[in-house]
Amino acid sequence: MGVQARRSDGEAPTPTFALTVSAFNLGTAAGSGIAGQTLDSGMGSTGPAVAGTAIAALTPIPTTVLALNRRPRTAASGSADLPDAPTDRADRA
Repeated sequence: MGVQARRSDGEAPTPTFALTVSAFNLGTAAGSGIAGQTLDSGMGSTGPAVAGTAIAALTPIPTTVLALNRRPRTAASGSADLPDAPTDRADRA
């Protein structure tokens, strides 16, 4: 995720990396909250493992959607009007 953010950061890498770290922290907090709630459920001590397994099983869904949306644009889709993204910081100097 950090590499993808770095590729699309443009001129502002610091906010991009801050957002990436914040997303990881939010995921950790949400996962911990869900696991804590399962401890109070009827599942008892196996609840966090079941919640973790369910979250891991659902992970390919957004990952696949993001991968499919990341396909390069062709000239037919209107990308001819867009400038090429620089591949390296040295290109901007």
